[in-house]
Amino acid sequence: MPRFISLVSIAILISSSVLAQKNPHINKDDILVQANNKDKAKKELSIAEKYYKKGEGTYDEALKYYLRLYKYNSQVDALNYKIAACYLLSSDKKASLPFILNSKPETAKDYYYLLGKAYQYNYKYTEAQEAFKKHYELQGKWNRKEKLRQLMQLKRECNFGQTARLDSTPVFITNLGPVINTYYDEYGGIYTPKDSCITYTSRRPKKEPSKKVSRYKFNEQILIAPNSLYENAVVSIPLNGLNKSINNAVAGFNGQQELLYFYKGKRKSGDIYSTPIHNYKAKKRKNLNATVNHLAYKETSISIADNGNTYFVSNRGGGEGGKDIWKCVKKGKNRFGKRRNIGDQINTPFNEECIFVTPDDNTLYFSSNGHGGMGGFDVFKCEKLENGTWGKPINLGYPINSPDDELFYRPTNNPDIALYSAVRTNGHGGMDIYKIVNDNRIPFSLSGIVSDIKSADTLMASLQVFDLDSTQPVTYTMTDSISKKYLANFEDVGNYIIQVDVEGYKSLSDTIVCPADRHAHMEMDFQLEKLKSPFTINGYVRDSATLAPLMATINCYDAETDTLLARQMSNEHNGKYSITLGDKYIIRIEISSEDYFAITDSINVQEIEDVIIKRKYDLVSSKTIYTLDGFVKSDDNTRVNNASIFLYKYSEPTTPTGAVKSDSTGYYSIELDEEGPFITEVKAESYFFLTDTILFSDSDSLRISHDFVLKTMKTGAVIVVQNILFNSGKSTLKPESFIELDKLANLLIENGDIKIEVSGHTDNTGSAAINKRISKARALSVKNYLVTQGVEEERLEYEGYGFEQSIAPNTTVEGRTQNRRVEIKVLE
Repeated sequence: MPRFISLVSIAILISSSVLAQKNPHINKDDILVQANNKDKAKKELSIAEKYYKKGEGTYDEALKYYLRLYKYNSQVDALNYKIAACYLLSSDKKASLPFILNSKPETAKDYYYLLGKAYQYNYKYTEAQEAFKKHYELQGKWNRKEKLRQLMQLKRECNFGQTARLDSTPVFITNLGPVINTYYDEYGGIYTPKDSCITYTSRRPKKEPSKKVSRYKFNEQILIAPNSLYENAVVSIPLNGLNKSINNAVAGFNGQQELLYFYKGKRKSGDIYSTPIHNYKAKKRKNLNATVNHLAYKETSISIADNGNTYFVSNRGGGEGGKDIWKCVKKGKNRFGKRRNIGDQINTPFNEECIFVTPDDNTLYFSSNGHGGMGGFDVFKCEKLENGTWGKPINLGYPINSPDDELFYRPTNNPDIALYSAVRTNGHGGMDIYKIVNDNRIPFSLSGIVSDIKSADTLMASLQVFDLDSTQPVTYTMTDSISKKYLANFEDVGNYIIQVDVEGYKSLSDTIVCPADRHAHMEMDFQLEKLKSPFTINGYVRDSATLAPLMATINCYDAETDTLLARQMSNEHNGKYSITLGDKYIIRIEISSEDYFAITDSINVQEIEDVIIKRKYDLVSSKTIYTLDGFVKSDDNTRVNNASIFLYKYSEPTTPTGAVKSDSTGYYSIELDEEGPFITEVKAESYFFLTDTILFSDSDSLRISHDFVLKTMKTGAVIVVQNILFNSGKSTLKPESFIELDKLANLLIENGDIKIEVSGHTDNTGSAAINKRISKARALSVKNYLVTQGVEEERLEYEGYGFEQSIAPNTTVEGRTQNRRVEIKVLE
């Protein structure tokens, strides 16, 4: 089968071109001498070496086996070197450092280069520069000349990275999730607001392979994920109308004309085409003319402003070197004016990539590994000057950029949201698409001194901040006994008022004028007037049932005029409060706290001679308390102690709303403040985890007693994995399945000695042959997902049984639903 040139192969400088070119020999005797099963260790070494030698896209497979060999002997220099090299070519590059440090410089000629990269990915820039310098010094006379430019670029990266880390860009960066991103590479995401879709490039297979293969094996394809900018995608649909036997990748988008530009890979090169998209189908595909495309060169991305100014990336001659950004003017549907290189202000002797120009032609975004960055490709921004030329490129900074590659930065119609592609430790594998959301909050801090207005003596004060819009407390602080100052930190600006209280002094309130700059520090000093005849009301606020301290808002009013005299919060740690007034009133006190019933108290202070009045307030929870209890048992009816029971809300299936462990008798009990429904998960060592559903509204009582029965993880044991869902008639996993499969993967990783069979089952709708085929394909999808989560492939077998092994009658809807299932069987 002919190999067609892919966009990723020419658009991204994959670090394997520099890393892991050395293949130091691992002496198998060093491994086997400490291995319990020498035949198994020998086989693992052979597999690891095969994957490592193969290189492209298989380093993560090699890493898996090298790490097993590492358990036999952690002091083999060549093994440590290769583990480090594999990590540097994976998503978890930071993990390379301890392994390369555990190797020796004489292991390989590029040892110091790998050491420098490992330091760089761990943000240890001083050590990285020293390692890069040693690597350069060890080069021969002729190599030094060639390596000098690389050394200087690495030095610039380290210098910039060290500075950028100290002044991070205020953004949130989130992965677009497992429907869009997979073990394979995904990149080039663009958002089309008209259809509310993200269109992107993926190198995933069209059908699940029976074994893990290189992530570069499959062709690029263009996928569309509807309604996926603000919520996680639920489906990705292939863009129809393109030749599926060659590479097709997103190259750009013209929002004014609703045209998708895509790269079409050929046997020796590739061209950029345009096509309108309707109903997820490409129509009237046109090859851009020779101004943009050239048979002898490679063009990878294009972006067109509303005025027709067109920017594209090409490695054609006459530029600054490598791939450069070029400009021409679009004059018709497929006509472009004369091209020109946009010059050395933006282009470098290295590579510029992934261009995007804003519709007004005033801002240019692009990736480069030639400007001052943090390493690899960084994203840069360039603004047009008044004279029509481009200003100096500005690095978008950390954490948008990192020592790894960041590419395909594309803003959306929402000015606070952009998409880009990057390699991250928390990704799904390879390059993933991420959403960048601006953090528009303005955090700041406030400090100052509280003093006596006459004597200027420093006072020990309590200060409380309230939000006037929500009337809720924001923060509480006190004067520090050492510095004699108070300090309050704020996450964002707001309409705040600060109240200052000192026993025996008149309380003071003032408005906080919030700053416009992030991380500003403000000073506010307060001078308080000492009262001549003060009296104080103090005490504490607690939960009436548990007697736990509460943070409550305490408002004190003049009962006759309904004037607010003082407002205070009780301390969240001990529940204490103290309110000092300057005159004796008939007062009304209102005490309120979130999720508690408010109470009111009246005090005629005029009838009380004491200057200190003590009042404690116990608030009753406004929430209904539900109790779930019972026993955790094994399948042989013995009690299971120390089992973990987690409860999740359906709306938050990854964050437990409650957790408890069974005691020595297997008994558990947990209190909840909602009726559910809850998803329960029960885990215990050497048992399969169990999921169930609890809903208190199904019971007439606020208490439900429920026993959980766990299956022992022994040979022959079978469990049904709940909530594994597929698209109708297909073997594609639905997103709702990933949470349950992640739990299963973790269980298998924690119990690394067991081998299982994943089996697919169906109801009896349709022919036996079709059901058997689809059930096997679904079992394969589950198996492959487990492999991507780190479960060794050789521990997993899969099979499809169609409707041969029904567990319920196929005569009812409920029965057919039970029969459509995925099972796990322990083989050994």
